[in-house]
Amino acid sequence: MAEPAFLALWNDLRRGREAEYDTWHTREHLPERVASPGFLSGRRYFDEGHPAHRWFTLYEVEGLHAFETPQYRDLLANPTPWSAAMRPDFRNFLRSQCLEAAQAGDGIGAALAVLRLKPGVAPNLRAIATAPGMVGARLGARSEGSAAGFRAGAAGSGADEDFDAVLILEALDRASAEVAFAEAAARLAPGLPPLEWGGVYDLAFVFPGHRPGQRAAHARPGWASLDT
Repeated sequence: MAEPAFLALWNDLRRGREAEYDTWHTREHLPERVASPGFLSGRRYFDEGHPAHRWFTLYEVEGLHAFETPQYRDLLANPTPWSAAMRPDFRNFLRSQCLEAAQAGDGIGAALAVLRLKPGVAPNLRAIATAPGMVGARLGARSEGSAAGFRAGAAGSGADEDFDAVLILEALDRASAEVAFAEAAARLAPGLPPLEWGGVYDLAFVFPGHRPGQRAAHARPGWASLDT
């Protein structure tokens, strides 16, 4: 069986297109991605006050093979007209596909703390996941191919590339996520500007929902039938 994996994406956008971005991402972009073989679900998060990455998107996949399918390559190489129109206004785009190295706890919280880690850092996931207000914690090891896909927007800080793991902390509420983020940043990235290495985000959208067949309904014409 494939090892669990995920795709983490950070981005910002030219001011003025936020409402259209949310509609596009909800109605077309995220469902189309999740319809690709090997993808399981997608979540969009938002933080209005983040200085570089107001949006964070997390895709759950069966394994890294999900990024090698003909369908996924088709998505990258042949964007829809709406996607092509959105791309020029992306800013600070950052992509990291990760193998799940460790996890503790279960469930999805209302808020998420995300921290990109430099090499050699080993967090205590169980201690984080069992702290008050926390739901779970997981660590992803960054894989080759993380930069695949389009690159958009100006380059950010060294944190954009100089990391080899992604720490994801699920919390019941934003206040708990902020505490977890501050403590993790102080222990695991001392002396570094925390918001250049991650942030705290509120959950905005999850796909698929509860009805069967939602993934397959968004597959592109000509793709092989997907299991639902």
